[in-house]
Amino acid sequence: MSGLWLIPGLACLFLGAVFLLLFRYLRSRQEEMDRTVKAQTWGKLTGTGSRTEYDYKNRSRIVHFGIYEYQAADGRHYSAASDFGYGNPDDVPGTGGNMVKILYDPDKPTKFAVAEERAISVSVWPTFKKVGIILMVIGVLLTALTAAGLLGVFDPILESMF
Repeated sequence: MSGLWLIPGLACLFLGAVFLLLFRYLRSRQEEMDRTVKAQTWGKLTGTGSRTEYDYKNRSRIVHFGIYEYQAADGRHYSAASDFGYGNPDDVPGTGGNMVKILYDPDKPTKFAVAEERAISVSVWPTFKKVGIILMVIGVLLTALTAAGLLGVFDPILESMF
């Protein structure tokens, strides 16, 4: 009975570490985009594509992404697909015929981001960090309770209660 909280504690520690590592990876990717994606232009949605993604239980879902055409500062026209996915194809920026702000790397103009999608990404990443920290704290507390129980720290308290 004293090892009751060990497995949930270790699971919380593991999941917390996964969330924090995911946050760090996504943040470093965002920082790399911030360094290289400096030019901006307007583009239009020329089509949508879809791909199948899987969750941790191997359940599939279809996500839709935009294919945008834009003109870079060098005067050349580019067409590239966003890697940002939406559950509904009508949610893809530019679906209503509106122009969208495109941020791109002047050295590699096909490396781009839609400004609206980038803003969404930046607002979501701190949530990963918060969830990771909360899970780590819970994991440490549960693991510490288990260790204290196994060492008999609670024995005098339990004996005085009963």
